[in-house]
Amino acid sequence: MLDRNEGKVCDAIVRRLEEREEQERTALRWPEKENHKSPVEIAFKLRDQLYALEHTLIEPFEGHMRMEAQTERLFAPITSALKDALGKDALFELHLRLNALEGRKSAELSRVQQAIIAWVTATAPTVPPRPYPDGKGTLVGPTLVENIPLVLCRFEPPIIPGQYFQIRHTVDNSDQLRAERMKAAIDKKFPKLAAWKKDENAKSILVLEQNDIQLTNPSTVADTYLRLATAGENRPDETYLVATCIDPKWWIWPIMIDDRSYFDIAQTDERLHWEVDPSGLNDLTKAKVEASQFGG
Repeated sequence: MLDRNEGKVCDAIVRRLEEREEQERTALRWPEKENHKSPVEIAFKLRDQLYALEHTLIEPFEGHMRMEAQTERLFAPITSALKDALGKDALFELHLRLNALEGRKSAELSRVQQAIIAWVTATAPTVPPRPYPDGKGTLVGPTLVENIPLVLCRFEPPIIPGQYFQIRHTVDNSDQLRAERMKAAIDKKFPKLAAWKKDENAKSILVLEQNDIQLTNPSTVADTYLRLATAGENRPDETYLVATCIDPKWWIWPIMIDDRSYFDIAQTDERLHWEVDPSGLNDLTKAKVEASQFGG
C-alpha cells in the first residue's frame, strides 16, 4: 500500500519556508492536541509571523491507493525488465490502461507481461526523437498486444535524471475523477486554513502530497487546482505539491504563491522545484515530538 508521509512532508515545507525567510521556526504547535476548533496539521512562527499548515494526500480517483497496492505483482516485472534496457538518452513511457492486467492467473499474467516487454523492446528504437527538448514527447501506438492497447512515448532528454523507463496508467475520465478528488480536498481543507487567517492573522499553507507517478504530475495538479481554487473563496496564501513517489529525493513544486501560479513561475528564471532528502526530515505530526527540538 502506498504510504502517507504527512509529518515529513510538513517538515519539508517548513524547511523551505525557513530557507526563504532566513528564519528558524519557533512556537511549533499541534492544534489537534490543543482541541483547536480548526485543527490544522501544525502551526509555527517565523519571526513574528504565524503560519498555519495543512496537509492532504491527493489521489487521482477514489480507490487509487488500493489499486496501486497490486503494482508489485502486475507491473514491477515489466518495469524491472525495461528500466535499463532502452538506453540512457531518453525516457520511454508506456501508456497502459490501469485495469489491463487485473484478474489474470499467474501463467497468463506472465505471458502477457513478457509480450509487453518484447513489444516495448522492439518498438523503442522506432520512436523518433524530438528535434529539440520542449517537454513534449513523440509516440508510437496505440498497438494491440494481447488485446491490450499500448502506446510508447519518448521524452528527450529524460524528465528525471537517471530514469529511462516508466509506466503511465491511463484511466477513462481521468480529468473528471481528478477534479472530483481535488474538490473534496479543497472543501475540507480551505475552511480550516481560512479560520486561522481570519482569527489569528496566520499565513495559510496547503501542502498536497503526491505519491503516484503514473497519473499525477505538477502540470495536471496545477491545472486542476487553479481552476477550482480561483473559482471560490478562502484560497490559502500558498500551496505546494510534494512528490513522495520520487526516489531517492522528494521533489517540491509551488502550485500557487499569493496570486502567482505554477505556470506563472515556469515562465520566469525562478527555480521551479526543490529536492529534499526524506531521510533527513522529522515527522512533525508524531504525538511525542518535543517542541524544544525545533526551537519552540
